[in-house]
Amino acid sequence: MGYVEESKGKRHDAGRKSGIKGMLLVFILCCTALLLAGFRGEGEKESSQIAQLKKSLPLLTSLGKSVTVPGSPLRLVLKWQGEFNGDGLEAGVTATNLSDDLGLGETSREDGGEHLTYRSSAEKAGFQTTMFWSELGNGRSYVIVTLETPDLLNAPDLQAEAEEAGAKLQKVGITAEWNTSLQGAAKEQEHPQKALLLTEQNMYAQLPDLKVQESYEDETTASHTYSTSALLHSVISGNHEVVLQAAIHQDAKEGSSRVTIGLPLITIEY
Repeated sequence: MGYVEESKGKRHDAGRKSGIKGMLLVFILCCTALLLAGFRGEGEKESSQIAQLKKSLPLLTSLGKSVTVPGSPLRLVLKWQGEFNGDGLEAGVTATNLSDDLGLGETSREDGGEHLTYRSSAEKAGFQTTMFWSELGNGRSYVIVTLETPDLLNAPDLQAEAEEAGAKLQKVGITAEWNTSLQGAAKEQEHPQKALLLTEQNMYAQLPDLKVQESYEDETTASHTYSTSALLHSVISGNHEVVLQAAIHQDAKEGSSRVTIGLPLITIEY
């Protein structure tokens, strides 16, 4: 009897240990699945940013052509911005590696007292790419990669370069978002408020559900922010989710007006 009871006890202990191991295995698998889901979420967000840029930049170019003087230059500024988490040594190494990966020149390091910064730039075919990296402290850095051209129509490689820049930021662990602004000589040279309304008529042909959400006016400037289902990259402005901003600014010295379109908002001077 003692042997039988002992055997039963051993089998019971073995079964309990097996059950615990099984529960641990399930727990580990669940945690792994959650982590992978989190990584997929970040990856999908980054991929979505690049996919939206791939769709949005050609649309912005087309809008720009429709609202500017035919044949006039289309200035474009595109920025990727995001944060990097890593201490000073890691940040410095990553900044240098990112600059090299972007094909930029030698990275200059500047100690401004409050923040250590890294800068680099390079001229490409029709545009310039620059990197600005600022250490904020507590293991955080803010990174901006800017692509700028005085005339988008003479920078055929800018689109591909911008998409690659987003992918390279993602590769080093920076969750970045883009914004872009296009500017040129306005086709409509009326008073800014009237010129903006006429400009909108040109944009409606490509964005039929364009809806004004916010507006700003003064003596020399008129600006509207919009929503439209044609664009997905949005920001919250005030109480509204907006995807596009357009502005007309009248330059008294030049005696002419310029139009600026920003996705999702204008981030350069009107």
